[in-house]
Amino acid sequence: MGLRINNLPNAGALRQSNKATKNLLRGLERLASQERINRAADDASGLSISERLRSEIRAGQQENENLQSGVNLVQTAEGGLSAQQDAVGRLQELAVQASNGILTDDQRASLNAEAQQLVEQIDQTGSSTEFNGTQTLDGSVSNVDLGTSGSEEVNVEVSNASTLGVDSIDLSTQAGASAAISAAETASTRISGNRSSLGAQQARFERSIENREIRIVNEQEADSRIRDLDVARQSIEQSRNQLLQQSSLSALNNSSLVGETALRLLGQ
Repeated sequence: MGLRINNLPNAGALRQSNKATKNLLRGLERLASQERINRAADDASGLSISERLRSEIRAGQQENENLQSGVNLVQTAEGGLSAQQDAVGRLQELAVQASNGILTDDQRASLNAEAQQLVEQIDQTGSSTEFNGTQTLDGSVSNVDLGTSGSEEVNVEVSNASTLGVDSIDLSTQAGASAAISAAETASTRISGNRSSLGAQQARFERSIENREIRIVNEQEADSRIRDLDVARQSIEQSRNQLLQQSSLSALNNSSLVGETALRLLGQ
């Protein structure tokens, strides 16, 4: 009966050992990154979908930042209009007071001096109200494109003493004071309309932000289902690969001992 030495078991055990080691290293990489997909070879189609989702998420987040800057611009402009409306309210009060026929010319002159300061204040507010270097009330920019997929814009009307119709107010006479009452009322109405428009725009931007946030959350969840690692499952897989590696190494050791024994027998 002949004695035969065969290396096939060694080759099979070595192949299994290499495979288990490769899977262990890949599992360690996944556990370290907490992601199931770290390269295209892990899941080519899944990676493509995940990257597209992540691109959309980043774009949506930037659009929300753009919309928030629009909200901030609107709030700044509305603050300037609020200050103008306070000044117009005081103008109306002074005009009513100056229309009293009992007042002397000197008294009306004093009231008119304050009124002119208020007119100057309205103009100054219109020229100095700005957000991030953008003038909001002087007409420099009437439509501000926020750079979103829906082409959202901030629309602001010019608001100064001239457009409000109070630039020529004169309370030095009773007739002038009476005319100023009507002018102040008209100015207040215009400011209120402008503020209402800005308020509607702010509400629209905030709704757009909310809608995008919902979409972003949904996209993040979808990306997570595709790309994130099931840690518990991977931990079980790691234990399995460790056992396979140990078994393969044990088989290699045993095969080596059998071979050594056979060689010793042949040597004898």
